[in-house]
Amino acid sequence: MKLLFFGTPEFAVPTLHCLHESSHEILGVVTSPDKKSGRGLNIQSSSVKTTAKELGLPIYQPDYLLNNKFISDIKKINPDIYVVVAYKILPNSILRIPCRGAVNLHASLLPKYRGAAPVNHAILNGETETGLTTFLIQNKVDTGDLLLQERIYIDTFTTAGEVLEQLASIGANLIIKTLDGLINDTITPRKQNDNSATFAPKIRAEDCRIAWTNSAEYIHNQIRAFSPNPGAFTFYKNKRVKLFGSNIIQKEKDTLLNPGHINYTEPTLQIGTGTQEIEINDIQIEGKKQLLASQFILGFPDIIGGIFD
Repeated sequence: MKLLFFGTPEFAVPTLHCLHESSHEILGVVTSPDKKSGRGLNIQSSSVKTTAKELGLPIYQPDYLLNNKFISDIKKINPDIYVVVAYKILPNSILRIPCRGAVNLHASLLPKYRGAAPVNHAILNGETETGLTTFLIQNKVDTGDLLLQERIYIDTFTTAGEVLEQLASIGANLIIKTLDGLINDTITPRKQNDNSATFAPKIRAEDCRIAWTNSAEYIHNQIRAFSPNPGAFTFYKNKRVKLFGSNIIQKEKDTLLNPGHINYTEPTLQIGTGTQEIEINDIQIEGKKQLLASQFILGFPDIIGGIFD
């Protein structure tokens, strides 16, 4: 099929590569506009744009999807279908252009975890499995008819970054299977059960802040869910501190640290919670780079015996 690809982050890159190597024809790539980033305000392109340039594909970066020129450009290239991977909501006037509609690759087993951050919320909630869904885009976000799904296991130490990397690779092949199935009429779209739907809204800063009176299990999941980005955080003497690489320590009740209290036993920090203690392998204090706890403690020995807010 002749397709127009929509995507922005690194998660979408394996799918773009896989489509480029397939029998399907990419007529163009739509991605977010370049933006200024960092202290030097250097211009930064999306991962998808960088890949599209390397592959020699036409690139579209509309500031506004209902721009008349952009709509005219799509109609001129006349795609059979859109493939959408981690891109913004497409308006109806855009969706109506291709004769076969639009296929979205979503990082959850729909109808569970509809929304912008399905992997983060799945890990935060302690799920032991997640997966991918391809579906036909409709008016409401992530509610369209299901096409194909694939499941993966999440163990108790897997981070969101690791899950996304795995899903990105699997998703590339799932998109090819989906397009081939649509061409060959071997896929029957299935309605979603809205009664089984759960939601995964965009991550807010307050979601990432650790409350040390919570259970060790919840805090461990929180650290995994926001690793490597945006990072679960706490405060120490008014400085933001991000924590990575956690593990729950099983100890006798009368030897536990109080919530937020900090100890160090090489090579990890130990911190009290509302239940058991957790240990931390990596730490990043505001304005500094991420370090192993054993390296961090050399420069900040006074943190031992301190308290995280």
